[in-house]
Amino acid sequence: MRTERLRTGPSRRAKLVLYALLCVLAVPFVFPTWWMVTSSLKSANEIFAFPPTLLPADPSLSAYARVFEFAPFAAQYWNSMYIAAVVTVGTLAVSSLAGYAFARIRFPGHNLLFLVVLVGLLIPSEVTIVPLIQLFNGLGMVDTHWPLILVPIFGAPSVLATLIMRQFFIALPGEIEEAGRMDGLGRLGLYWRIALPLWRPALGAVAIFSFLHSW
Repeated sequence: MRTERLRTGPSRRAKLVLYALLCVLAVPFVFPTWWMVTSSLKSANEIFAFPPTLLPADPSLSAYARVFEFAPFAAQYWNSMYIAAVVTVGTLAVSSLAGYAFARIRFPGHNLLFLVVLVGLLIPSEVTIVPLIQLFNGLGMVDTHWPLILVPIFGAPSVLATLIMRQFFIALPGEIEEAGRMDGLGRLGLYWRIALPLWRPALGAVAIFSFLHSW
């Protein structure tokens, strides 16, 4: 019993010290969030008062109501949500099809074509701003949501997603595709019924990346 206490004693003390140290280190990261939330419940005079207060004297939700009066916050939030969702679905479709084609279909010059696609990642976005504005202006899409949807789906974010999907599809065992061909599956059947279900983690990673990038 005494030996067990000697063994567990320092371990518990070390854990307590570690937890205390982590709590101290967490303060600089938690405090800004705490200040933001509590300030939203204060009046303007209380926010700029000196010395500042950690807790609101008279909490109020009036600031949240005024947000919808000064700006169409609900419409803006809805636009961001649906554009991000459409871009995510479109990027998943384009990148998974392109990644599967580059990984599993051997055609003349496929490596060179993939290299040309990857070069798009090296082009700074500032270089393409003016040409894209001229392109969408010619198509009559200025002041619409289409540029916000089409550019991420067919631009650099989709190229990175294609690279991720290609690397996953390369690891697909050829025996699985052979078994699918013996069952009568064509190329699209192999892609839809075998490749995609096996690489759901890759689809999830691309979906998170695309949604956050387009938000």
